[in-house]
Amino acid sequence: MDSIGTEARQATALLAAIEAIEAMVAVAVALVGERRRIELDGLEAEVERLCAACLAAPRSAVPAVRVRLLGLVSRLDGLRDAMPRA
Repeated sequence: MDSIGTEARQATALLAAIEAIEAMVAVAVALVGERRRIELDGLEAEVERLCAACLAAPRSAVPAVRVRLLGLVSRLDGLRDAMPRA
């Protein structure tokens, strides 16, 4: 197995994980918009796993991952802003 192929697969998996979390956030924002309660434990656990995986990301994937993570942070900020204040 060549390292370039392995790195490409790791990068693809990491970007797919970011995309999956973005989808989770979109659902959460929609539910909040409908004034429904949401449970964030699952999202938090996924973000923790994503962060750990990012630390092991191949160097070649860092620029693409960074861009996607910045987008994810923006979406998470949007979720925070959509949530009612206590």
